[in-house]
Amino acid sequence: MSIFRLPFLNWLILNTIAFYALYAKNILAWSFSGWTGILGILVALESFGWIAASLYYFYRFKTSPNPISPATALITEGPFRFSRNPLYLAFTSMCVSLALFTQSPYFLVSGLVFWLITDLYTIPQEEKCLAEHFKAEWQRYRQQTRRWL
Repeated sequence: MSIFRLPFLNWLILNTIAFYALYAKNILAWSFSGWTGILGILVALESFGWIAASLYYFYRFKTSPNPISPATALITEGPFRFSRNPLYLAFTSMCVSLALFTQSPYFLVSGLVFWLITDLYTIPQEEKCLAEHFKAEWQRYRQQTRRWL
């Protein structure tokens, strides 16, 4: 199923479903105050930080963040020192942020489903391509850096 190779689209679809479910039940409410609002803001900032830093390194190494495009470089610097998949980590944590803002478990469920699809299907496909293309360099990186955190 090639749709699973497009993680941002998966994330968008899952969160759209969560938004719609809350909207249809007339319980979609945002709260940016209190401890959940403050924590939600901090998690959202963390997510945007991971995204911005990751995209910067994709640009710097002149390779595409699109998982369907073949990688032209193996990025092991910046956020990629801590996680082999900082963009996916950011998308997952953004679901936590949305759950905190709406005080709804719907976004936790969408985050869990996104994580499962990404961890069980998307990432293994990408790692297979990286192993074929970068061989020993990929094996070293894989042993030194965790998949998520």
